[in-house]
Amino acid sequence: MLTSSVMVSGGFVLAGAAVADGGGTGSGATATLQDGLKVGGQIKINDSDWNAGGGLIVLKNADGTEFDTYCIDLNMETKPHAKYQETAWSGTSLATNPDAGKINWILQNSYPQVSDLGKLGSEVGVDSLTADEAAAGTQAAIWHFSDHVKAVPVDAGAATLASYLISHVQDVKEPAPSLTLTPPSVSGKSGSLLGPITVASTSSSVAASLDATSSAAGVVLTDKNGNVLSDQSGNLTKPVKGGDQLFVKAPAGANAGTATITAKASADVQVGRAFTSLGYTPENHSQTLILAGTQTDTVTAGASATWAPAGPALAISALMDCTKNGVVVTATNNGDQPYTVTMTNEGATVPSFSVAPGQTQTSVVPVAEGKAYDIKVTGPKGQQEFQGIRNCQVAPTHSPSPSTSAGPVTSATPSSSSSRPATAAPSSSASASSPAVVAPSTSASPTATNGKSLAFTGGGGSTPLIASIAGALVLLGGGAVYTMRRRGRHSRTAA
Repeated sequence: MLTSSVMVSGGFVLAGAAVADGGGTGSGATATLQDGLKVGGQIKINDSDWNAGGGLIVLKNADGTEFDTYCIDLNMETKPHAKYQETAWSGTSLATNPDAGKINWILQNSYPQVSDLGKLGSEVGVDSLTADEAAAGTQAAIWHFSDHVKAVPVDAGAATLASYLISHVQDVKEPAPSLTLTPPSVSGKSGSLLGPITVASTSSSVAASLDATSSAAGVVLTDKNGNVLSDQSGNLTKPVKGGDQLFVKAPAGANAGTATITAKASADVQVGRAFTSLGYTPENHSQTLILAGTQTDTVTAGASATWAPAGPALAISALMDCTKNGVVVTATNNGDQPYTVTMTNEGATVPSFSVAPGQTQTSVVPVAEGKAYDIKVTGPKGQQEFQGIRNCQVAPTHSPSPSTSAGPVTSATPSSSSSRPATAAPSSSASASSPAVVAPSTSASPTATNGKSLAFTGGGGSTPLIASIAGALVLLGGGAVYTMRRRGRHSRTAA
């Protein structure tokens, strides 16, 4: 889950949003969840009566670029129009999943990364494989390794594809980020070189700039030898590339201050990159997604530099590390005096730690799965705050109760009390999940709307059938009482 930080009082280093992949402010691609499934089909889970609608889920950014994704957290809901951020595996359930690389292989070798459906169908032994079948089969194979469930598409062609992918799977390492600046914060004495800040990107041309206030005060970007690389406006005179290093230099003797560095590039967001929802509260968490096909996007990343003429000079950052069961707070002191860092989480004091000059210290703040954290770190010039949700495990799969519905039913006002428990990662949307749709038990394939009417709790578009259906039920008599329940991420269809 992404860890956001905010300035609480002036003068202290602003590390920006210390995200899970180690980048700076808003590292990588960001996009918004769109309505419904793009393509997909019904998938039977664990031989139960639950047929989950699974397939391609679309994220779209501000300029209209679309990202096709698959779900890697079957039992977690999506929130309508949730905001998502590109994220490293270390901040998701993939960090502790030994099968994470197998999921990436499936993505690399199936739809839509393999867009030729004829070729894909021929490879797996399915004539005339459709996009719906390909998406459903791919999603089922992914759930086999992300949630470790038996997931069998109802459609025979999709089932054949899923079986092929599972039986031929290999391990493929995590893809590189589209753009990050590491570390997200640096520090030191006025007049010294502050850094290095290393650029990582899939692009060979990355622009970077200082904030206007800092550049006007004489702060510059340099290389490791102190050669100035920025102009009077704080912009790099030449682009940099992945692997290059930047340094920040404030005038000698300058009073304590902070500069922010923003990088920007047109870069490939690679298939297999994780996307987690932005936000803070557990109620706003939206399920974790994974990119199904490489997409070029305009991406940004940020970092900060702080300096002081004397005394301690601390750079502090924080990120959720699922392998360490909490938030790792890192403090580097490039000043000439030691400093003791104090912290609280949700108002409760957590152990402090001291950082000697020239040293870096880390401290892990434990966070329980599915719990929010609000960590406030006090440094020599003020306080910095890091907020987020621990989202390191997929939600557990529960055996569903048999459906009493005889046909499609849409809950217009879902009850939050019966919602499947949420276990992490926030979104910026505070609205309730869109209602799930229970499809007819006789359905063996997506409906005529190219899969978009399949159950999708992030869709946000409630079908206005409930009044007419309820009326029909009354006319049919029998005194039947139907309890509308808010369902999890994917609808249940009676088998």
